[in-house]
Amino acid sequence: MTNKKFIKVWAMISLALLALFILLQVPAVWLLNKFAPNMRMLQNVSGNVWQGQADWNAGQVQGTVHWSIRPWELLRLRVASDMVIHSGQTQLQGVVGYGMGKNIYIQHVDGNISPETLMTFLSSWQLPSTAVHVQDVSVQYKKSVGFQNAQGQLSWSGGVLNYPIGQRFERIDIPPLLAEVNAEKEKFKLMIRDSQKQRMAEMVVGADGMLDVQITQRFLLHSPSYQGKAGLDTAVISTRQPLASLR
Repeated sequence: MTNKKFIKVWAMISLALLALFILLQVPAVWLLNKFAPNMRMLQNVSGNVWQGQADWNAGQVQGTVHWSIRPWELLRLRVASDMVIHSGQTQLQGVVGYGMGKNIYIQHVDGNISPETLMTFLSSWQLPSTAVHVQDVSVQYKKSVGFQNAQGQLSWSGGVLNYPIGQRFERIDIPPLLAEVNAEKEKFKLMIRDSQKQRMAEMVVGADGMLDVQITQRFLLHSPSYQGKAGLDTAVISTRQPLASLR
């Protein structure tokens, strides 16, 4: 490469880096008003594209979000940032990215989901005062296709749960549970097991937003009033409903 071509290449790289630096300094609230003026999920946005924070709400759940851009992710042809999400005693942190082919990446998520946050989705249930622990959960989702990859674990120490049936509540003594995260046939799947790694339940979410739940005989036997006689691994209860209906 001649000196003239070498200087030209470096000049182009320098201009590109300068443009990126200027873009990262753009106020986040200006960018939001420019490209998503009708978004109501975020309020009180401060900082810039590089790093900042905002208040958020989704139905009855609300909190704050902090972000910090990971510029080296551009070399992988995607935009990504480190994020920390708070909602009461709930805190989750991880990487959120968007790449070519309309791929959404959520990676290395760790933290705790408080019982108060869970109650906003299951408000008619009386839940144990124990948090769900999220451990290194990663999910890849492609729009109109579904979940391409998922891994990680969720754990819950359980406790006494009362759920409504008609005009009364039924009690079930939840043992410690471990949920393995994976993707199967473009669906997000939680395989829930007890401390002996025995099947307790499973939850599956598809790209259509439908939630399928199966609960085994082994799980239901933790309810003092349950008298079923099926095999322990048998899915005694199966339900299908929109995920949004849990709000």
